[in-house]
Amino acid sequence: MKEKIRALGIDDSPFSRSSKFSQLIGSVVRERNYLEGLVIKRIEVDGLDSTDRILEMLSGKFSDQIRVVFTNGITFGGFNVADIERVYKETGIPIITVVRKMPSRERIERALKKHFQDWERRLELMRKFEIIKLKNVYVQLVGMETRDALRILEQFTVRGNIPEPIRISHMIGSALYFGYSKRKA
Repeated sequence: MKEKIRALGIDDSPFSRSSKFSQLIGSVVRERNYLEGLVIKRIEVDGLDSTDRILEMLSGKFSDQIRVVFTNGITFGGFNVADIERVYKETGIPIITVVRKMPSRERIERALKKHFQDWERRLELMRKFEIIKLKNVYVQLVGMETRDALRILEQFTVRGNIPEPIRISHMIGSALYFGYSKRKA
């Protein structure tokens, strides 16, 4: 992979439980952390359309420039689970999901069983790739080796543990919802 690459960092905006929709925010960032563009798509809260919206982001204006995708986890707008394998297969762009803490698989499974008839499919998407610890975050990798993911995480992380493309998307999502940015990504 080239050293000066562009990444798409994806996070969702906050939402209330009564909301039908949430925003999926994509920040196009060139390494060393220069914001070059933004993409915003609407997704259903607890729907199954996040995969299609991510694919739309990757087929739009910046599509020929993106070399890696960072996502803040694998679920957006509640339990709108992204099929990261499908995104990789259709685009050839490697994906790194990033979360601060190891998710509790038991709690997630209980919540899915309680609220969704299609809980098995959602759980399958979430468990498809192993969660590993890299530096101080937990990641799932599609289309790249661990050593490459570690190098890319380091290239795109300015402070703390969250890559800048995700952090920017998180701040924008918060500002869209609250009117100002707040909370950690």
